[in-house]
Amino acid sequence: MGRRTSQDRLGTCATLADLKLHRLLDEFDEWASEHDVNREIGPPARLSPTAVDDAPRLSMELGREINTVVLATGYRPDYSWLDVPVLDRKGQIRHEGGIVIDAPGLYRVGLNLLRRRKSSFIGAEDDARDITDHLAAYLRSGCQPELVNVGRSAR
Repeated sequence: MGRRTSQDRLGTCATLADLKLHRLLDEFDEWASEHDVNREIGPPARLSPTAVDDAPRLSMELGREINTVVLATGYRPDYSWLDVPVLDRKGQIRHEGGIVIDAPGLYRVGLNLLRRRKSSFIGAEDDARDITDHLAAYLRSGCQPELVNVGRSAR
């Protein structure tokens, strides 16, 4: 099938993306400061710069090392298969910080800005921890629905 070779621009692209992200986050922080939002959610957290190997791999043998390519474009969530009355008029799951209010024991993780700004950037571990803490409390309570506000502050 051949060999695919790329240029070594990953470091430059990552640096530029980090700069763009931080400019956007600066605007969010400025707005939050003007509207006194940080009082409720705590000080803003920043992600570490994107780590890129000093000498990244620049080529690979197609057909031997890569057998499948999946293109995921135009992705939009579709919950039409969900047989629980938890969707709003736009077809999105109604929730508070990932806790689905109308279906005790049902949770949603992996959403942009779910509980923290970093939820949008492969940073769902703190959100997942909060959700599992809520689930554990829910199960300890004998599965009685209770809305517990967990982990709203950045860790």
